[in-house]
Amino acid sequence: MAVPLATTSFGSRSYPLIMSEKRNDSNGKNVISDYRLSAWHPEMILVSKAPVTLQVRDAQINFGTAIALLRDRKFDKKMKELMSCDVMVPSFLTRLQSLIGKHLYDKHNESHTNYLSLSNFMEDLQSVLPNPSGVQLSCDDRLKNIKLSLNDISVILERNENTEVPWKIISSDFPKILAFEGFEKNIKNLSIAITKFKWQVELLEKAWEQLRQIDKNCWVIDPPEPNKSHMHRRIHLSQSISVIITIDPLKPTALPEIKFIGSDSEVKKQEEYASNNIGNWNLNCSLLENLRMLLNMYEFPEPQESLEDKNSIIGSRECGICFFAKMEETAVLPDKICNNKKCMIHYHSACLAKWLQTKAGNQVVFGHIHGTCPHCKENISCSIEY
Repeated sequence: MAVPLATTSFGSRSYPLIMSEKRNDSNGKNVISDYRLSAWHPEMILVSKAPVTLQVRDAQINFGTAIALLRDRKFDKKMKELMSCDVMVPSFLTRLQSLIGKHLYDKHNESHTNYLSLSNFMEDLQSVLPNPSGVQLSCDDRLKNIKLSLNDISVILERNENTEVPWKIISSDFPKILAFEGFEKNIKNLSIAITKFKWQVELLEKAWEQLRQIDKNCWVIDPPEPNKSHMHRRIHLSQSISVIITIDPLKPTALPEIKFIGSDSEVKKQEEYASNNIGNWNLNCSLLENLRMLLNMYEFPEPQESLEDKNSIIGSRECGICFFAKMEETAVLPDKICNNKKCMIHYHSACLAKWLQTKAGNQVVFGHIHGTCPHCKENISCSIEY
């Protein structure tokens, strides 16, 4: 008689699931006696009397401690699938035995793999802890993720089963830099990760310092809460114009990418200032000093709590068409302003272009659509390539 691994319940009674005696068939193979099953499981559904055939239906299964401790979601799912099938008892027992056997085999292999992985992780960790680097290490409860931190910058590494490259970055405060991509794809051990992480932090510190000066001395309207990965700033210059600068993090005092946003007249004026002064850009000066020179501004406007007119329906930073400050799809702020100084309504270029295209008679010239402001009816145009 086999040792019971589980029991089935029918009504108010429970019976051992694997307990039947075996007999040899004509080919010498062990088979379960249908008669014995009928005797041991009197409340099972009798499908046929000759031969005696029982079927599993509306049954429950309760596992013993040895199996219960090894169960997981994957095993439970397969058990539900098996229990939902209207199968004969011998077939059910055979399938259950096969399922338990495979599950135990997979668990054994998984635990062996986890042991080797954990052993390699501990060796890796022991090799870096005695060597002070200034980089702080922290780990989650599962010993799966390692966080490296230095000067308020952090990256999170995840341990995987790849023996050649056992670590991958799943979270990073660094900006996207092409030169850093090799580091992210080739982390062979924690010692290499710490060395390269510290080098990258030190390399980008100058860029972060330049941007800190901008944040301190300018009215930055985007991003609203700058972090270490943001290499751009949108700076408020006046009610009718702002400028977006995007710096090269590896050359932070070099001439950045510059784009003016506002009314056509103000954009044209600022572009002329920049064009006349661009030859005076000095790599040895700070980004802030160079921008003051470039834009003919000794001081930038100071941040104000609000520019809103309490009696207005549309906020000063909201799009006059969609009535949102940021577009839902792209999180882009309004980048077009009406030229009429009495209007100066802000628009997303995408919203304005779509609105102008709905009006008959508006013409497209050199990629720009021309029409009138939806609010004051003054002439306005914008690019249709948004």
